[in-house]
Amino acid sequence: MLGTVLVADDNAMVRESLCHVLRERGYTVVEAEDGEAALDVINQQDIQVAVIDIMMPSVGGLELRQVLIEQNARLPVIFVTGQPEIVGSLVEDDADFQTGQVSLLQKPVHPVKLLAEVEKRMSL
Repeated sequence: MLGTVLVADDNAMVRESLCHVLRERGYTVVEAEDGEAALDVINQQDIQVAVIDIMMPSVGGLELRQVLIEQNARLPVIFVTGQPEIVGSLVEDDADFQTGQVSLLQKPVHPVKLLAEVEKRMSL
């Protein structure tokens, strides 16, 4: 196995599609339907990379990342969103985006781009 990836997205079809691509490549994939479930997974399992939807009910991707920062977790994050304009200023102002610790993919996510981003983050 290549490593363990968390996929957190409240849209089941999107989540299943992302998981399928990653499993086909050989990754172990853990799914979460929202930010709260994702945080539980992160706290209980050895996750190397997290693919997280920005807009989720209860705890969204940005809030989840803030909790991870507060916990001192250095988990590489790949945000996915159908609304990239909401994070434009975040990308410009966030040092983790600049260093590659965090990246952003626009939905619908192309499988080749997803795999390239995950592989990049696995090496951090």
